[in-house]
Amino acid sequence: MKKIQWKKWYPTSVSFILLFCLLMGCSQSTTGTDATKTKDGAQATGQTSQETKSKMEKIEITVTHYPTGFYSLPYEVGIDQGFFKEESIEIAGIIPGTGGGTTVRNVLSGKLPFGDVATSAAVQSYLSGAPLVIVGGSVQTFNDAAYITRKDAPFNNIKDLVGHTWAYTNPGSTTQAASHLILEKAGIDPNQLKAVSSGGLNEGKTLLEKGGIDATVQLEPLLTIEKDKYKTLFRIGDYLPKFQQSVIIASPQLIKENPELVKRFLRVYDKSVKWIYEHQEEAGKIFAKYAEIDEKASISAVSELAKRKHWSVTIDAEAINSVLKGMKYLGTFKEGTEIPWKELLNQDFIPTQQKLDVSTLLGNK
Repeated sequence: MKKIQWKKWYPTSVSFILLFCLLMGCSQSTTGTDATKTKDGAQATGQTSQETKSKMEKIEITVTHYPTGFYSLPYEVGIDQGFFKEESIEIAGIIPGTGGGTTVRNVLSGKLPFGDVATSAAVQSYLSGAPLVIVGGSVQTFNDAAYITRKDAPFNNIKDLVGHTWAYTNPGSTTQAASHLILEKAGIDPNQLKAVSSGGLNEGKTLLEKGGIDATVQLEPLLTIEKDKYKTLFRIGDYLPKFQQSVIIASPQLIKENPELVKRFLRVYDKSVKWIYEHQEEAGKIFAKYAEIDEKASISAVSELAKRKHWSVTIDAEAINSVLKGMKYLGTFKEGTEIPWKELLNQDFIPTQQKLDVSTLLGNK
């Protein structure tokens, strides 16, 4: 009797064991493939099983005008939405950069792995011997800045400013460089109006209100927050649609010793930018939280910048050349200066189809 029962049970047990092994094998092969699941269930391609199992790396970074400048938003989204953690990166802190060479020095002297810095500062620092490498793009337009005037002023566009005074922030600033390019695009002789340094954004508004100047620069999010207080004449992006305001830099040592971290970091930035474009209202709420500003104004500003494709992990040749042209006006990039772009710009960490031809960049060596 026992023997008969064994014969009846044996085929069934073997089938069960084979089925169990088959299921386990399928489970293991699924977790080992390059297609892994993100937190919202979508498949994320391009990630190997080794990358998804990377040990959590805790880092600090520096970002120009964090957290109130819109350079900050992709990083704030990356933290808030868990994109950094998905790539095994923990942002322990973001050190605000005051702009220009200060942010570059934070990376070089503070031993920070990444910095979101002004393109002009990165180029100048490199030419001065600083060991840095541009690994990705960041802000590629100048749409977060505009020229404003008084509500009762008789000016409605840039042509109306001929014969009057307008202000940039400080000598050698990006706003001074942009002012030259704007006039060139508008077909206005710089001698037809007076350009002066206001000493800063707040100082420019004070001069404007007192009648010392007729127009000055204002940045987002204050541009939107104070839209009822001043008249917006034009956004700088209306005349400079492509302007590589900032780039992401790293050290040659990091690229050599931990290239996977660079790849994962840029992947987070790219994912964050795409999320901003697809979730503009939510992105506006996130920025409002970090910058501690009015939520409605923040949503409006983010939507405007998203519409104009303000952020991108890739680098646009026209956008970089606009910066270099501005630097020529300032005398910080002299005619004939050679830039070894293949050394300064490392495009190994961005998709092949998004890489630019460095021979099209000004000063290419």
